[in-house]
Amino acid sequence: MGKHHYCSAILFCTYHVMKCHIQKEPLEAEEFTAHTWGGPRQLRNHFELISIRQGRGQYSAGGQQQSYQPGHLFLLGPADSYTFHIEEATAFGVLRFTEAYLTGLTATGLYPTAWQQLRDYTLHASLGLGGSLGLDAAAQQQFNALLSLVIAEHGNRGQPFNDTLVESLMGAVLSLLGRELTAQPRRPRPVPSYASGFVQRVLAYIRRRITEPDCLRLERLAAEFSYSPKHLSALFKQETGESVGHYILRYKLKLVEARLQLSTLTVSQIADELAFTDVCHLNKLFKKHYATTPTDYRRQLAGLTAARL
Repeated sequence: MGKHHYCSAILFCTYHVMKCHIQKEPLEAEEFTAHTWGGPRQLRNHFELISIRQGRGQYSAGGQQQSYQPGHLFLLGPADSYTFHIEEATAFGVLRFTEAYLTGLTATGLYPTAWQQLRDYTLHASLGLGGSLGLDAAAQQQFNALLSLVIAEHGNRGQPFNDTLVESLMGAVLSLLGRELTAQPRRPRPVPSYASGFVQRVLAYIRRRITEPDCLRLERLAAEFSYSPKHLSALFKQETGESVGHYILRYKLKLVEARLQLSTLTVSQIADELAFTDVCHLNKLFKKHYATTPTDYRRQLAGLTAARL
């Protein structure tokens, strides 16, 4: 795999005080046991596969909550936020990887089908990948065995990512994940097509440039991908069911929601960080979509948290 993958850092944010930790590697693997969870976390530009090996509790993501137990596998993508409420000591297995890492892995030509399935899944759930994939016992055993091997070969020894064995193991993980996504009955997936792959690249570009409004103008997007604005708009809506502008707005508001939930940034600071025209503009858009102001939304969350305590 080319050296350019080393430049694709994972940006993983642990909130409460909005601390951001930049991981230099495009792939991380770890397993650990926890009795408590340190608070909500948000992904910025990477995916996570979280395997529940032992333990029970509640898992919250995207405003929804569900019970977890051994055998559950959670798939999350960029901008997703999640937390665990641990009721019984829980053993986790975690893989974190960037889009660039998987793109490079797939460029070898060995795993294109599995990566396409993940692209299709994220394309149609690009603002929330928090559901359990519900692996059966055999698949869970396979995944845990592969995860342990990835950790042994990379996580514990810090092997570089051009290591052939690590790439082969990740390819096997990807293939297993692709098989399980295909087996999921609850979400129809389109036949892999050029259009879906193209739109996935557009989505990745939008996520990277979300704080740069000039880069997200339709004309600029079209020029970036050598398309006419009309053609790009048509393909985007065909694959996602919404316009480019609507997707960008929904994505930005989800980031606002996550910061209100998980950081101590003021509404004005959030507006500046995410490149809204001003705080009034943010307030107006947020109220239109959430039926409340950002400040009141944060107060409501604080009240719910206090009630739990």
